[in-house]
Amino acid sequence: MLRSIVIVLAACLALSSCASWPVLYKIGGKGEVHYTKASWCVPFKLKRVLRRVAHKYGDVTVFSTFRSPWHNWKVNGAKKSYHKTCRAVDFKVRGASMSRVYAYVKRQRAVGGHKLYRSGHIHIDTGPRRTW
Repeated sequence: MLRSIVIVLAACLALSSCASWPVLYKIGGKGEVHYTKASWCVPFKLKRVLRRVAHKYGDVTVFSTFRSPWHNWKVNGAKKSYHKTCRAVDFKVRGASMSRVYAYVKRQRAVGGHKLYRSGHIHIDTGPRRTW
């Protein structure tokens, strides 16, 4: 078992994107990512950010991914919402300071748009770097 871990870690160090290896987050990580909505359309680079957040801060619950135009209108979403094209997620981290999580998420290169809402959830997307 230890030999397998050493081999995986050595291979990871040889690559630049260890975060793309979900198995590594089981080794000493704090939490997992749970989706209450469709996960099939979430871009890989956002999934990688969410796994990093879970590893560092604990269980992540993603509660908004894809929105149909009707649903987006119903929740008063932006007309050009990245949720409508599967390029955005809204999430919370159980038991963590969301302001600390938000500060961490803002530094991730894969994150374009980002916002910490008063309700305590965070929005991230793959659009241009911005907040509102």
